[in-house]
Amino acid sequence: MFFKNESTEMGRVDDNTLRKVTAYGDGLMNAYIVFEKGLAPDSTIPFHHHVHVQTTYVLKGSFKFAIKYDDHTDIQEVHAGDGIYFPSDHEHGCIPLEDDSRLLDSFTPIREDFL
Repeated sequence: MFFKNESTEMGRVDDNTLRKVTAYGDGLMNAYIVFEKGLAPDSTIPFHHHVHVQTTYVLKGSFKFAIKYDDHTDIQEVHAGDGIYFPSDHEHGCIPLEDDSRLLDSFTPIREDFL
């Protein structure tokens, strides 16, 4: 199945975030995320979690990412070309550090809530 760029639209997630599902099927989904404005490095990272396993690839810009584990929270600054792996049900989150920062997220199984 082909997902042409013009066949799907960007949707607003919040005041600073746009998302487009780029492709999905048979348990795998990709989503393109754009953050319009960067935030101060000391901004609070909003955490969330989901049952999906997730990988993220930084396409453009830089981010501060955090992943909570049982005994610690791993916080890293990542830049274009870096990747992150998020285990299922681990709290995680990020803040963009530059305007127009962009990510490519992959999920398994697919995020029905994104469709």
